[in-house]
Amino acid sequence: IEQEGQVRGVITDKGEYKAPNVILAPGRIGANWVASVAQKHGINLSQRGIEVGIRVEVHNDIMDDLCNVIYDPTFFIQTNTYDDQTRTFCTNQGGFISLENYKDFVCVNGHAYSGKKSSNTNFAFLSKVILTEPVTDNQAYGESIGQLATIIGGGKPILQRFGDLKRGRRSTWNRIHKGYIEPTMTNVVCGDIAMALPERILTNLIEGLETLNCVVPGVSNDETLLYAPEIKFFATQVETNNYLETSIKGMYVAGDGPGVAGNIVSAAATGLIPAKRIIELQ
Repeated sequence: IEQEGQVRGVITDKGEYKAPNVILAPGRIGANWVASVAQKHGINLSQRGIEVGIRVEVHNDIMDDLCNVIYDPTFFIQTNTYDDQTRTFCTNQGGFISLENYKDFVCVNGHAYSGKKSSNTNFAFLSKVILTEPVTDNQAYGESIGQLATIIGGGKPILQRFGDLKRGRRSTWNRIHKGYIEPTMTNVVCGDIAMALPERILTNLIEGLETLNCVVPGVSNDETLLYAPEIKFFATQVETNNYLETSIKGMYVAGDGPGVAGNIVSAAATGLIPAKRIIELQ
């Protein structure tokens, strides 16, 4: 609810609430909703793009030397064919693959426990996508990839060995079990990621992983497991001041949905910034 450039409250499916300050933090899945609210109230938006890729799982032996020095190492790689940026993200030593269930599709993610460890290390491997004219709806593009991958996987994520992907053949459980890496997520469909991801993104991921092998030997072995899709939605960013307040006085944003954060740590931090500001103004 806005009146003369000042927020007055919110209307939800549970009722109307009056408030002089409101923080919009709907999470990554609420990016489209935040964008629609911003457009309705004349708040400026900018396109940040999305990141589309896979979750890579290798044996701890491949990553231990690196992760024992840097828990979450990040590598940025420019690919040869398309000169696009790929990167590693969210490394989990001794971690597990997990499911992200969106309304119309599924994705994968990774995590690690402090008191429970697997024999594997996983990390996201992502290709950046920023659409320009005439199509600029990065969010819709990412969702369409997620929906196609979910169709190919029969409602589940797709699992494939890197060696099978390079040879142009789908993986089977028999081929998976021949390797020495035991997948930490089995509620998947063994298949062909090439059927689900666009060719440009797939080429970036293959070339990027082979380049990464130069500094992390063994990461592009045939037995390396790939789970798809992993999609990071940072499509739109709401214009704010340093306190994450929009052009509407008293309306603040936080988290991934409005595009002011990119992971769980920064999302938490962006919740603190407007909260502290609101307290200061009391």
